[in-house]
Amino acid sequence: MKKFIVVLGMLCHALTTLAQHAALSGTITIQVTDNGGKPLPFANLLLRQVKDSTLVKGELTTETGQGRFENITAGHYFIQASQMGYTTTYSTAFQVDATHTRIDLKSLQLPTLAKNLQAVNVTATKPYIEKSAGKTVLNVEGSVTAAGNTALDILRRAPGVQIDNSENVKIKGQTVTVMIDGKQTYLSGEDLANLLKNTSGETIAQIEILTSPSAKYDAAGNGGIINIKTKKGKLTGINGAVNVTLSQAKYGFYRAGGNFNWRTSSFNLFGDFNKGDRPFMVTRDYSRQATNDKGITTALQQDVLQRNRFQNNSYKAGLDFFINEKHTIGILVNGYINSFNNRTSSDTYLGQPQQVPDSILGSFSRNHNRFNNTAFNLNYKAVLDTSGKEFSIDADYARFNSDRNLLLNDSMYDTRAKRHHSFNGIQNNGNTQVTIKSVKADLAWPLGKEGKLEAGLKYSSVGTSNVLLYDSLQNGSYKPAPSQSNEFNYTEDVYAAYASYKKQLGKTGIQMGLRLENTKSDGYSVTTNTHVKRSYLDFFPNLNVEQKLNDKNKIALAYNRRIERPEYGQLNPFMFYLDRYTYFRGNPYLNPQYNNNFELSYTFMDKYIATLSYNRTNNIIEEFIAQDNNTKASISTMENFDNANFYGLILTIPFQVTKWWATDNNIDLALNNYRFSDPGNPNIRYNSNGFAYDFTSTNTFTLPHDMKLEIMGYYHSPFMYGIFRGVERYNMNAGIQKTILKKAGTIKLSVNNILRNEFYRGAAEYTNMHMNIFNTWQFRTYSLYFTYRFGNTNIKAARDRKTATSDEQKRAG
Repeated sequence: MKKFIVVLGMLCHALTTLAQHAALSGTITIQVTDNGGKPLPFANLLLRQVKDSTLVKGELTTETGQGRFENITAGHYFIQASQMGYTTTYSTAFQVDATHTRIDLKSLQLPTLAKNLQAVNVTATKPYIEKSAGKTVLNVEGSVTAAGNTALDILRRAPGVQIDNSENVKIKGQTVTVMIDGKQTYLSGEDLANLLKNTSGETIAQIEILTSPSAKYDAAGNGGIINIKTKKGKLTGINGAVNVTLSQAKYGFYRAGGNFNWRTSSFNLFGDFNKGDRPFMVTRDYSRQATNDKGITTALQQDVLQRNRFQNNSYKAGLDFFINEKHTIGILVNGYINSFNNRTSSDTYLGQPQQVPDSILGSFSRNHNRFNNTAFNLNYKAVLDTSGKEFSIDADYARFNSDRNLLLNDSMYDTRAKRHHSFNGIQNNGNTQVTIKSVKADLAWPLGKEGKLEAGLKYSSVGTSNVLLYDSLQNGSYKPAPSQSNEFNYTEDVYAAYASYKKQLGKTGIQMGLRLENTKSDGYSVTTNTHVKRSYLDFFPNLNVEQKLNDKNKIALAYNRRIERPEYGQLNPFMFYLDRYTYFRGNPYLNPQYNNNFELSYTFMDKYIATLSYNRTNNIIEEFIAQDNNTKASISTMENFDNANFYGLILTIPFQVTKWWATDNNIDLALNNYRFSDPGNPNIRYNSNGFAYDFTSTNTFTLPHDMKLEIMGYYHSPFMYGIFRGVERYNMNAGIQKTILKKAGTIKLSVNNILRNEFYRGAAEYTNMHMNIFNTWQFRTYSLYFTYRFGNTNIKAARDRKTATSDEQKRAG
């Protein structure tokens, strides 16, 4: 650790010295007048890239109509100028490079009449799906049905993304790291799913699906990284927005929020707050059979009804202080205060197969969860010169706390004697605390005209504490049950270093990198006084190659190796009860799983995309359900399977049917293979194969009077993963939007789950286990959304930052 701090300190000192001697930035000046030559004061100026019209920087002209852009890096640009009452006009394209650091564009006239004075071709609206080597981008902003959908709903329709029966997010059957604006949530499993359900689709600008991230990113997440980028503003001044969504399904619910951004030449203050209250109902039906040592078979049919309520309050506030044009220091605070409560009633019917049940286990549970976190990030960024030399450092501290109270009562009802017996009751109080401390430093250094080197160091330290206290019902009162209580602690330290090189050779772009991670962990069960210690060093190479065949066609190849460490809660060896026949138990002996991912993609006519992939995972972590035939109990746990192979082909086929009708279509073909041994008997081998295909179509209709209609439909074929199989599903969503209040407001109306077909129906099959499963979680939902934008709507966005703890936080919870 001391060596790491010394090296990091030397790197910071060396780069700070370089920053003091950095070269001057490129400067662009322009004069804006009307068609009579009179200067136009306070006109909006937007500096954009010629390649795709991406906004680089915004300014306002002075009282004399003069505009100035400073600290501009090398590139090919044009300027968009606009003013109320005048036609938006574009400058000629120009180049900023080593020989052109001062650009004077002279005068640009804005006519009062509508005329086509474009001097460059401005790129049309971006397609919904864009593809490059190892990366898929969904341009969600502007989608009509996004207002009626949540982040989880949108991910269900994303190419290559699957949501399993427990609503875990996966890519090609593999776990992923989910980020929001480059920063990780503290939740996993059901808690993460609930958070995504309460993230309004209307707040999302883009979703980045990184199947082959560069070495700069942590190696965690076998399937890759999903980064949900929220909407932001674009010039100096103040702007903001408020929004509210009212929805009606089985129950009514709402989401509301707001954001602001105040940017001056010396600082940028920004923040947002979002609140949601979502009651919803989940039904679960399970049926299975158990044959004991005497050959007697018992059929079990379990009907579960959950009434849930998820309340979320999330916040973010940050301040960036611009020391000068090249040095920025910032602080960021974000977190949430959430609660999840449910009441679950369950009836389990027991008896001879296909006979009238002889007994019924009736159970009722009440669960109260309160979880919150606060994360602090202190960061520094130095732009060393206009060629792209940059240095940044982040220091983070995050604290997660979860309190849980569970009350479970059940009793057996004899259908022949018509009486209740075997009364049972337990209650437990649990507390989980996770503390994450981390520091990282990143350096970007151009090499030659088209080359770039990136390198960095990172250290992270994680400590978790889990305490679960059980009380059992004895003689009408609850008394402590020490034998059922549990205390488990886990610590983990990861030391990482990486280097990545990017080079453009004519029409060929190459990015290669290597990341090293040294992990030391200790899982300590206080209850059993046992330690499980691990120490391992891993190497994670990655390679991305993109060959541009011509202006509209390209081919890309990507490879990377990644790791997925077990979630902290999965390592806790104690038993958690749903009822006396259904348990979950952690596994402290879980090993990390490793993934090698290959991807080949071809883009035709700059819009049609075909992606072929192969993924091999060793020690894959999957849910495993074992059955005790004598007690009839099913025990769910996580196990390391031997390996899994995933083959995939994704076709993206957009069409512009007419000027007012556009359609985006995706076809996803997948072949999966799992191999593993019985955890209780290594001689029993299991081999599972499954083929699946999905089709998704989104149709957008541009209507008169600033209105837009969107209709989306999908079909998911029967599928398989691990020991689980599922049946086909299909559904439709629709929405319509209109801009109002001089385009400062937007109102949208949408309906989701039109065909009432959102469910999971399938089975878990393995040796003596055959369980049929039918889960439902969503009713037809009607949503009304309204947003109002105020202030200068072209304020340049706050910096996107990936904090040092981003990749540790997902494993908490």
